[in-house]
Amino acid sequence: MADSKRIPPTTPFEVDQELATFVADPELAGMFIADAADHLGTIEASILKLEASPTDLKLVNDIFRPFHTVKGNAGVLGITSIQEFAHTIETLLDLARSGKHPMGPREIDLVLKSVDLLKLVVDELPARAAGHPVTDVSDRRRELMTRIDELIGRATAPPPQGAMRGAPTVPTSREDDFDRTKISRDETQSTVKVDTRKLDNLVDMVGELVVAQAILAQDPALLRSDDRLNRRLAQVKRITSDLQRDTMAMRMVPIRQTFQKMVRLARDLSRKFDKPCNVVLAGEDTELDRKVVEHLTDPLMHMIRNALDHGIEPAAVRQAAAKSPTAELRLSACHRAGFIVVEIADDGAGLDTDAILARGREQGVIAEGTPLSAAEIHQFIFQPGFSTAQRVTELSGRGVGMDVVRRNIEALRGRIDIQSVRGGGTTFSIQLPLTLAIVDGILLGVGSDRFVIPTFAVQESFRPLPEQVQTLQGRACMVQVRDRLFPLLHLGEVFGIAGARQRISEGTVVVCQDRGRCLALAVDELLGKQEVVIKSLGEMFRTVRGVAGGAILGDGRIGLILDTGGLMALVGKTASRVAA
Repeated sequence: MADSKRIPPTTPFEVDQELATFVADPELAGMFIADAADHLGTIEASILKLEASPTDLKLVNDIFRPFHTVKGNAGVLGITSIQEFAHTIETLLDLARSGKHPMGPREIDLVLKSVDLLKLVVDELPARAAGHPVTDVSDRRRELMTRIDELIGRATAPPPQGAMRGAPTVPTSREDDFDRTKISRDETQSTVKVDTRKLDNLVDMVGELVVAQAILAQDPALLRSDDRLNRRLAQVKRITSDLQRDTMAMRMVPIRQTFQKMVRLARDLSRKFDKPCNVVLAGEDTELDRKVVEHLTDPLMHMIRNALDHGIEPAAVRQAAAKSPTAELRLSACHRAGFIVVEIADDGAGLDTDAILARGREQGVIAEGTPLSAAEIHQFIFQPGFSTAQRVTELSGRGVGMDVVRRNIEALRGRIDIQSVRGGGTTFSIQLPLTLAIVDGILLGVGSDRFVIPTFAVQESFRPLPEQVQTLQGRACMVQVRDRLFPLLHLGEVFGIAGARQRISEGTVVVCQDRGRCLALAVDELLGKQEVVIKSLGEMFRTVRGVAGGAILGDGRIGLILDTGGLMALVGKTASRVAA
């Protein structure tokens, strides 16, 4: 490839010319971006495996093929800057797979940096095509191509006279090239890419269909009808349930790609901190809702940084403690009791409970003399601004990361638990719902109103005896559960519901938890367990504490979905005036 052809477009005219096909065919452009993102993710995962097995030529081929595809697709769209850059890397990989140039640490670093640059360029293509400002990568691109050319030059003999070194090769087959008719003409195509907005609309409409079917099934007029109509309604219910299950499955994606990003992050940080670390993955094929996966990336990144910076000791310290100098970081995912459980475990130093307690008292987060278990003390690392670091670095010490983790997990209606052994490592366990569109909840009755509380937030429920309810100045404020006292909140008073039971001992108490704290909710009765489709209540109700959304119940009425975190904030502000 001649140097004169490598100069990136600099004038608006040249940029427009390069992206002419990209702008003219938005559908083709969207497919290119999606395909390129997939291929670059595959390349990154394979190059990290190659780093551990540098002589594995199969891995080199696995990296070469997607680079060749990205180059061919970019050529079809006329994006020469990507095509030429990918071709340069492809040339180096071709030498490696033919045994003419080994893939050492320098080569692997260059390929990884090239992947990072290509990801940035591909992500910014829509903005660039629209004429918006984008990151100037021309200098980085030229530097990388020059360094790769130096490696290529050492491994190749001077080209014959009249031949142009690095000239683009003509592929022997067009199967890797981008064909705008490929999906429609290939009868063996097993997958079709769909705009996620269309998929989300489909999920919403199926949710409405499920609600409409439930309302129809409970219509009194139909319940009195003959058996033939009831059988047909039952068949409609089965079909609707199958349709809902299959539609939700369409939104499910494996967590593999997110885990692969974490492997790359851990690799870079272990080098930065000079802490050798092996990353072990398990359950990469575990599927969960696409939106959950998108929002899970940031929390995992913060936790990986926290593990490498704070949890894992330097190699010398590990050896002195009779540990392997190479630490192990384990990422796993699995289905458990209707939820997704993601765990991040390290074999590092573990949490210093005494240091966390001292820091909490110093910052006023923990009052002197407050009896706390080790698990409750560990939860304070999620407090905003809380950090035990002795100095602030570019990655940690400001008490921001773990606070972001908890807020993001709670936004996904999940929870996070910690298990730590001093000197034996720490495990963070994240429990998440399978999907954000549907909540599995327990239906509560208070007067004539209905509420839904997520199942994962409920610890237990019981009918209390009068002596279990503690009062202060005639107001019920606590309830005793075995040897512990929990703050009490009466939903009827919180939301001003007429007709709610006045005596707590005549109703039911539901013990729920949030952020390691427990709260007892006084309700009239439990009406059963139900999956409901979540509906937003709009901006008008955004500031209402204790409510996360709404749902249309099977009888057609509206049920409010409770937010346990918001209810916790009401404790002390709303003391129950009802009797025990």
